[in-house]
Amino acid sequence: MDPVILTGSQTPSLMGLAPGDIAAFRYEGEWRQIPVQVDERAIIDFTDVYNGNWFFGDFRRLDYVDAGTHTGPDPDPALDADDEIVFMAKDAGARNTEPISLPDHVRYGTGVEITITDPLGGEPGYVYLFRHDGTLDPGAGAQYVNYNFNLLSGDYKTTYAIPGPNPEDTTITTPYYQWHFCDRWKSDGLRIFAGSATGVNILDRHKNLFAPGKCTRSEDTFCEWEGAFVANRAGPIRVIRNYVGANSGPRTQRQNIFYEQQQIITTWLRVHSIDSVLDFFDYSPAAQGMTYSNNNLPSGVVIDGVPDVVPPGPLRWEMVSGPQGTLVMWHLFETDIAGYVPTSYYLDDAAPTVRQCTGDAYAFGSSGHWFDQFIPNTDPYLVYYSLFSLSRRIYFLPPDASVADAQFLANKAERPLNITAAAWNPEELANMPASTSQGLAALIAAILLMAPSLLPQRVRSRIRP
Repeated sequence: MDPVILTGSQTPSLMGLAPGDIAAFRYEGEWRQIPVQVDERAIIDFTDVYNGNWFFGDFRRLDYVDAGTHTGPDPDPALDADDEIVFMAKDAGARNTEPISLPDHVRYGTGVEITITDPLGGEPGYVYLFRHDGTLDPGAGAQYVNYNFNLLSGDYKTTYAIPGPNPEDTTITTPYYQWHFCDRWKSDGLRIFAGSATGVNILDRHKNLFAPGKCTRSEDTFCEWEGAFVANRAGPIRVIRNYVGANSGPRTQRQNIFYEQQQIITTWLRVHSIDSVLDFFDYSPAAQGMTYSNNNLPSGVVIDGVPDVVPPGPLRWEMVSGPQGTLVMWHLFETDIAGYVPTSYYLDDAAPTVRQCTGDAYAFGSSGHWFDQFIPNTDPYLVYYSLFSLSRRIYFLPPDASVADAQFLANKAERPLNITAAAWNPEELANMPASTSQGLAALIAAILLMAPSLLPQRVRSRIRP
């Protein structure tokens, strides 16, 4: 389920290439092409993101770029040190130890061997990156994630309104799940397809409030005022949906990255001091019968609209599981505010006395983070500011997963794959002195020109003068 992400700086032999000139392969006794995606990044100016509105900008950071938004393309259109190369760990293969072997349509001298090691055990996997000759599709014909960004007003650059709202009917679909947005901050649909999951919509909203029942600020009000997209990128491996603007936090930012079997949601709070904030999922009536559990209550409670006691505390992982499918969520909270410890929130009530500020009128398994302490300024526009961010890594699994599954995935998330990269070329040619290999290359060229039919097809397709 995990991606492998490298930067251009880890693959110096590929730097300077057009992103579309990079192809990836695994080895299984023969070469097989696998999908790879390059996402360009640069130091961006939020003034550009907001199309020249200086009040909402005046902030710079390394981020994804997009020619389809006002952020614009990477000033360096080639693969540079900051750009990301990504493929899936599941596509790795064995190590190639053949004396002379290159995939078809790649350039000798550009090979990079990627070694993928799981710190929790198992054999390493290997992927090989090359420059190709212009005839290959880097996606290898695959599309693990499909993004239908449907802004109802029309083209983003010409119709997106500031202030909003800007209604959407946007879906991200894979064989394992479908996620829906109805505006920039408003996630309002989740269907799980993994295994025998029923595929019903179990999500009412991904909600943000100052406090339970306090409706002055919410994901709805975020969409009604200033805001913009940093990037809407889609490729064969992942979708990146990256946006800014949350009322008086115009530099507050959220990024949703979707992979085939998981999503990573990261929110960077950048706003003046506030008393508290909530970040939680409220499930729909279709989630009834599922079991909610977390690291504070592994035994779990049934989501049925009847109030339960769930002990509060910092969240490491959460799980919602039933015939409808399973969500396992691992959390990473980061701040430089000394001694800051968040707690959790839970409400399961079909007739809640707490006002439901957004979404439907019910609270089915409402659960997530409650930052219930004073939060000092986090807006870098001001002189003194603190860092404050939250990431959720969500795995989409078949029905009725176990607590052991959730704990295992949390352990994996906390111990990510180890990735190393090294130059790689066919062994015999790579070890020859330059004069010898050049002479051999000239001889092969002469043979190919004079009598190519004398050579086996496999050799003709792999040895390039």
